[in-house]
Amino acid sequence: MVFLSLALLLATPGVSVAAFAILLLVGVLFMFRVKNKPELTFTDKLLIVTLLFIFLTVLPPFVSDGFRGRYLDLTLRYLLAIPVLLLLLNTPPKAGWLFGGANVGAVGALLLALYQYFYLGMSRVDGFLYSINFGYLACALAFLCLPGIWFFDNNLKRAFSLVGFVSALIAMLLTGTKGAYIAVPPLLAIMLFIYRKEIGGKLLLACLAATVSLPVASYVAIPQVEQRFHVLISDIVNYESANQEAAYTSAGLRLELWKAAISAFKQSPVYGLNYNQREALNADLVEEGIVIPQVLTVSRGHAHSEYFEALAGRGALGLMALLMLFLVPGVIFLRKAVQSEGQTKALAVTGVAFVGGFMIYGISEAPLQGNVMSSCYALTVVAIYAMLRRPEESGITAGERVP
Repeated sequence: MVFLSLALLLATPGVSVAAFAILLLVGVLFMFRVKNKPELTFTDKLLIVTLLFIFLTVLPPFVSDGFRGRYLDLTLRYLLAIPVLLLLLNTPPKAGWLFGGANVGAVGALLLALYQYFYLGMSRVDGFLYSINFGYLACALAFLCLPGIWFFDNNLKRAFSLVGFVSALIAMLLTGTKGAYIAVPPLLAIMLFIYRKEIGGKLLLACLAATVSLPVASYVAIPQVEQRFHVLISDIVNYESANQEAAYTSAGLRLELWKAAISAFKQSPVYGLNYNQREALNADLVEEGIVIPQVLTVSRGHAHSEYFEALAGRGALGLMALLMLFLVPGVIFLRKAVQSEGQTKALAVTGVAFVGGFMIYGISEAPLQGNVMSSCYALTVVAIYAMLRRPEESGITAGERVP
């Protein structure tokens, strides 16, 4: 199922979520029907608490807004990931299937992107999602593919991993998603830094030079990249002009929404404000001239940033839960990557890049608000964790268990 969830992630309309649902059903049956469950370690419990905590932070706005179901939908997948985690700890998937699924999914994403770009004439491909979400998930697939170069011993599988990485990058570039473009250099730099000893000094310098030159090459070779960066610079210049009409751009509106989110946090710093309260607050801010009127065109006062959205809608508790959702698995994976070698290290680096990518995407967008993206994040994180936790059963060599 982990293979299918990645292989069908972008090439099909929501089928990957069905894989998560099947694992959930089996996980629930496992919780209630299987007596001999694996003994939980401290890190197992910490990850479970993290998944539970982020779900609980939506309860205050859920109650204050008349039990509106959308609040639960934001974080329910993390609660549902707990039985999936318990199932995978008992029967972890083979790590090779995770890389294989990512590679197949990346090639499928490229084929769909090329079809939309060349045959349908779309300037920004979007697959079966919004172009932004397609771009972020394509970037995520790219960095699920790349560590396969170090994971596999077979040269053909290594080549397929490289093909998957390049395919996902091209698909991402065709979406025009600026947040995904910006994520690529730092994610490559992180992976190169972790593998600096294995790569060697001269090759490391060459790889770093390629990483730095990648944005420039993309800018020159791909019209969409050039156009999107011109838009970004123009947005910033217009916003600095102090002209309200000129400030109504993609980047300018985001900055205004972040300003409104900070005001919401100040009003309710612990639990945050519900959607109705935030819309009312934004109307007051517009009337007072603190933010531009176009802020009112955004429904529910959405902050268009994972961090600011958590701060405004769930307060300090929400931001703490979000940071835990990133940092708890991220630190576990990073520590494992630093301490291990061989296939264990490659899988741990995969986890670091995957979590790190979502941390970057969340700066200018709220990717985890979406059904497909939040399901992908939850399932992939618990799958990688379970594989590292039980390496022998996952077909991994050269590494110790997650403590």
